[in-house]
Amino acid sequence: MGLSSYKIGQAGEEFAAEYLNNHGYTILERNFHSQQGEIDLIARQDDFLVFIEVKNYSFRSYGSPAGAVRQAKRQSLIHAARTYLYKNNIKGTNCRFDVLTIYRRPDGSRALELFKNAFHVS
Repeated sequence: MGLSSYKIGQAGEEFAAEYLNNHGYTILERNFHSQQGEIDLIARQDDFLVFIEVKNYSFRSYGSPAGAVRQAKRQSLIHAARTYLYKNNIKGTNCRFDVLTIYRRPDGSRALELFKNAFHVS
């Protein structure tokens, strides 16, 4: 990932965190790393601990950003979430995985879509 892509990703995560804060989420951690993956944002909303993947795309991108969270990425997120729960000794709490997509339009504005419970752990 080049510096430009990194900056775009960071700006998207900042925008996502602000949006989530305004919609009842409390951000607990950003960019949590485990050996097999990273979680962009970890938040609390009501009775849920929420692991959030942020997908930030330009108008030139093809396909759905939510569709970019394929099986391998899901497994990476699940592993990181389990690591977070273990390291923080969190047990008996409701968890879910959300995906938040951000599209940057040609005029510079953004369209945002939140997919709650985007996938489940089986």
